[in-house]
Amino acid sequence: MGFDYFVFYTEASIICVLILSMLLISDRSSSTRQEKQLWFTRAVVAFILYFISDACWAAMLSGLFPRIRFFAVFFNFTNFILMHLMSYGLFTFIAVSEKMPFRNSLKKTHLAAMPVFLSIVSFLIAYFSRPYFWINADNELNILYFPFMFIVPGSYMVFSFVFSVQNALRSTNKEEKKRYLLIGSIPLGVIAFGMIQVVMLNAPTLCFGSTIMWLWFYIQNTQAMVSVDDLTNLNNRRQINRYMEQLHFSPDTSVYIMMMDINRFKKINDTYGHAEGDRALIFVSDALRKACDQIRASVFLGRYGGDEFTVIIQDPEKQIRPEEICEIFHRTIDEKSRETSLPYLPDISIGYDRLRDESDTASACLQRADRNLYIDKKAQRKAR
Repeated sequence: MGFDYFVFYTEASIICVLILSMLLISDRSSSTRQEKQLWFTRAVVAFILYFISDACWAAMLSGLFPRIRFFAVFFNFTNFILMHLMSYGLFTFIAVSEKMPFRNSLKKTHLAAMPVFLSIVSFLIAYFSRPYFWINADNELNILYFPFMFIVPGSYMVFSFVFSVQNALRSTNKEEKKRYLLIGSIPLGVIAFGMIQVVMLNAPTLCFGSTIMWLWFYIQNTQAMVSVDDLTNLNNRRQINRYMEQLHFSPDTSVYIMMMDINRFKKINDTYGHAEGDRALIFVSDALRKACDQIRASVFLGRYGGDEFTVIIQDPEKQIRPEEICEIFHRTIDEKSRETSLPYLPDISIGYDRLRDESDTASACLQRADRNLYIDKKAQRKAR
């Protein structure tokens, strides 16, 4: 392996380090320092340090550094530690992001880190008891080095992927399911690109592949943050407006816009506090999502703002009856409230209208639905 190999390997590492550094700078400037962000930073930093250390090993293989035992031991020992730290950092980032139960126990959290500690200690013991156990007299890696290096990091990666898939399968929320699979794709990609590099040692595929997976995750996650409401995980106002811009009247499709809000929401906040108000918003959001799954048409659901929600239905079969849809929403909330121990009985008011002709617009239809919402609210007050 000559100088050209070193240049290629180093260029790849520098590019990947720069990209990941840019992600860290962007994340630090736009995110709060929550535990998830802290572990994102730690995991990405471990990847960066590994790429730098791996490039130094490539420099020794190409002859830039003297091929002496000190450098051979130092670079491979550094690679070994950083490989463990980056896999554990990724595992913990996923555990925090997906709120895995073991994170609530300090004892279980320490147990989760134990394989890293034991593997590094075993590695040191193996070296000091038999110095040529994993690196021979010619300063080349023995075959036993690779299973020793990859068994614990690989286990963390596999467990991370399995946990993400399990959570995705259990979730009934499409957005949550997509988020779990997105996070689970990172360890899967790292494993795949790492295996390719083991087979093709002359190509830094782990460096390129890991960076691509982190970049893909960051772009998708940022897009979700822009379009999804933080509290309810529904489409936010920006996404509602974007969706409505695409709505047009068609004689072949019925388009209904519904506006909803939670009755006596201010009283919930004033009586039980804003934390309970947030809980009510999440409760109603989950119920509306469940109700939308029962509608046999294209349905778009979003949080318009405050305690208001928007549902847009496009029915090419023209069989949807809005009165029946309203009944589905009320019934689902009522059924869900019986299963949940809330100190109040949440209910909603609903107003709706449809796109009437080619001169009608989604914005005008929304305004009519909003007026009808307050008509329904007044009618419910008189009925009580």
